[in-house]
Amino acid sequence: MKEKNKSLNMPVLVIGILIFLALATAIQQIPQSVQGIITQIEVIVATIIVITNKKIGIITAMVLFAYVIFGAALSLQAGNKMGIVAILTSVVTIIILNLIYFFLHKNEQQHAQLLKQYEEMMDSNRLMQEKDEALQTLAYQDEMTDMHNFVYFREQIENAIRQNTDFALIYMDLDNFKAVNDKFGPEVGDEALKIYASRLKAYCGTKYLCARTSGDDFALLLSGTPAQAEILHLVEQLRKVLGEPVSAQGVSNITTTASYGIVVSPRDGKDTDTLLDNAIFAVYNAKANGKDRPCFFSQI
Repeated sequence: MKEKNKSLNMPVLVIGILIFLALATAIQQIPQSVQGIITQIEVIVATIIVITNKKIGIITAMVLFAYVIFGAALSLQAGNKMGIVAILTSVVTIIILNLIYFFLHKNEQQHAQLLKQYEEMMDSNRLMQEKDEALQTLAYQDEMTDMHNFVYFREQIENAIRQNTDFALIYMDLDNFKAVNDKFGPEVGDEALKIYASRLKAYCGTKYLCARTSGDDFALLLSGTPAQAEILHLVEQLRKVLGEPVSAQGVSNITTTASYGIVVSPRDGKDTDTLLDNAIFAVYNAKANGKDRPCFFSQI
């Protein structure tokens, strides 16, 4: 950007020098009554050179007025008393131009400092925002499966209750999954959980809120008041999603089922803890009655 500004000011610098030199040469050949006007034009040209070219401009202006002073000195030696006026005018103009440059330079420094502080502030805000987002991800995301975690799921339930929004909750607990860990090892179990989680996320998409709530437990949140038939249809689809065999860490044909506890708000509870407790209670009831099945808390 600075390179571009310098190149744009170069024509002003060159044209200003040519005009100034032409005026300085012509002033010796015109009547004294007009010389004052020519001197004022020289001052204006030099000021423009300084304003548009900053450091290069002030150096150029000082050289140009040094040339004027030199010519005036020669004129003074030749007996032209107007030479002293030209010298004094040039000296005063040089002082004024240096003051102009000083304030321009100081203003430019202040502007650069403010710009730097602004950029630092923006960088700081960006870093803080990135840290906040990272912390929020850690707080709301299950590290192993990249699903929403229990904290996030619970918060969404509380938000729905606060907004008087009806919803249904399906709590899922994989059946006998501990046997997978015991038989094949925790690495195989973790890999299998990741696959199940990936399948659930793909199936739920943006339609249902899905979360991993604990070790081998998952939960879904359904907005509105779905009919029992609709919930049972969804459970059947979940059974198909989880029923496909899994291959993990070289172990193939790992299969599992899940038990489903279902609660509907506000019928089965008016606060978060009650709804979750009732959903888990319904899961235990489903397991006690043969596993791999749904259980509505309202029907216990």
